[in-house]
Amino acid sequence: MIVIAHNAVHAKIVNAPKEAMLEVHRVLSYRVEGAEHMAAFNSGSWSGRSSFFQWSTNAPEGVFPTGFVRLVVDSLRAKGYECIVKRKPLPEPLGPERPMVDNFGYIDRYDYQPDAVDRLVRHGNITVQVATGGGKSRIARMAYKRINRPTLFLTTRGILMYQMKEAVEKMGEEVAVFGDGEWGIPYTKADGGEGRRITKFCVGMVKTLAQRLEIRSVDADYHALQLRRAKDLAKKLEKIKKELAADKVAMAIRGERINAFIEKYEAQFDEKVDRAELQRKVDKHERLRLATIEILKRFELVIAEEAHEVSGNSFYDVMCACSNAHYRMALTATPFMKDDEEANMKLLAACGPVAIRITEKMLIDRGILARPYFKYLKIGEEHRPKGLARSTPYAQAVERGIVNFEYRNKLICAELLRARQFGLNGMILVQRKDHGDEFVRILSGAGARVLFIQGEDNQKERKTALAALANGDIDFLIGTTIMDVGVDVPSIGIIALAGGGKAEVALRQRIGRGLREKKGLTWCGARMPNVAFILDVYDELNNHLKSHCAERQAIVKGTPGFAENVVQNFDYAGLGLTRKAA
Repeated sequence: MIVIAHNAVHAKIVNAPKEAMLEVHRVLSYRVEGAEHMAAFNSGSWSGRSSFFQWSTNAPEGVFPTGFVRLVVDSLRAKGYECIVKRKPLPEPLGPERPMVDNFGYIDRYDYQPDAVDRLVRHGNITVQVATGGGKSRIARMAYKRINRPTLFLTTRGILMYQMKEAVEKMGEEVAVFGDGEWGIPYTKADGGEGRRITKFCVGMVKTLAQRLEIRSVDADYHALQLRRAKDLAKKLEKIKKELAADKVAMAIRGERINAFIEKYEAQFDEKVDRAELQRKVDKHERLRLATIEILKRFELVIAEEAHEVSGNSFYDVMCACSNAHYRMALTATPFMKDDEEANMKLLAACGPVAIRITEKMLIDRGILARPYFKYLKIGEEHRPKGLARSTPYAQAVERGIVNFEYRNKLICAELLRARQFGLNGMILVQRKDHGDEFVRILSGAGARVLFIQGEDNQKERKTALAALANGDIDFLIGTTIMDVGVDVPSIGIIALAGGGKAEVALRQRIGRGLREKKGLTWCGARMPNVAFILDVYDELNNHLKSHCAERQAIVKGTPGFAENVVQNFDYAGLGLTRKAA
């Protein structure tokens, strides 16, 4: 009988024969990213693979992350081994079985939300795969109130962090922030000093927490300091050389002046002084690191939203530090879709396998999402822009075949303006600022009210822009990747995927921007049907752009709920929309 014992972070396998150990090692192995560039791989002395299973061939036991327990058990049982899993019982949830987190209540068509929480209670660590628009934030709040223990909401995006903070505050609770320059809630100590306190529910940025958990040393920091100074010196020397050349200074004198400058520059620094200052900083950081570890130990539930973005080393390190988080929930529409096998497995290691899948088709069939219709604009060979060949390199192809392709941009705008005739507003998603500027020029020139929001725009401006679209103050909102997450505007009628690209995660997020349910909305005095229109382009005039376009189409055609609704033309009138009076 093979025994697998585990806590919140680590699992140990004992009493297993060598063959079983080898099987676990195989199951938990992954291809190391970039192995093909390493000497050991190229010499044939290494397979290019590593494993999350750590064991000694001389000992009948090994260790691996807790998130793999179910995978390991299933694999061993499939090989005919008997397994028993041992762990302390999960901490008892302290909240009601069906907690109230808002005024919405519990409705049958949203039954998957409490079901996801029930599975969390049952299993302890799970990944919830929920399509964009399925209510990840609400599931997170339900989980928190059901477990009702110290909770950390973890994300890589500031907008998601603050959205969750506001949502929990609306429930009447305080929320502490770890990130964006904040660390806990400030308060005045009894001695008059300033302190920082945490709350029962905290929100945090992966980057901030990971930086505090880094192990630093004086030697490493001094090496980094030397590299920075070397770059600074090289930059200054380049400037001096140009000035000497411009002044036509003799070569011998140039050399003397350059050497004198180098001596003067280096004389500013004293290694002993530098190391003493670095030691002070390292000591201070170590105190912060240990304090951060103690804080992370307090959390008994960790929730990672948009978890597909946090499956790297930083996230994994933070999750490992949450040593008492027996409850872990990852929320994502696209889990385990990275090209890097190790990154995918780290998400599984930290949060566990997918326990429930809420698909686009399920949400569309239930009316939770609008039914999408997809149209791909075709561009003939006769409109090929100057300088764009089938073999044109990718960067130039994007420039000539997307960003500055006048005919393509005007074709997209023509469809958007037609949609506006039926009362529809829209969102144009681009990847570059200059591309967004082109749409502003064309649409404004046609009399449309347009607003362009970019990556550097702050949260308040972003909210203002989205409200303007929802209220009908503008016709079209143009956005860069800032619109990929955290946008919930049911009023969007048409989405133009104008920027090309091929990334599946980003594509699903962008499509999802237009799929929010049209809850009682009216257009031109009539009730808005629960539909959305997604516009894309057949980019077939260049091999790179054609390949990316094919991948975008394959994602749509391979997704139930999307694939059935690829059309030649948008039948606005046939779907119940009324043309506005001229």
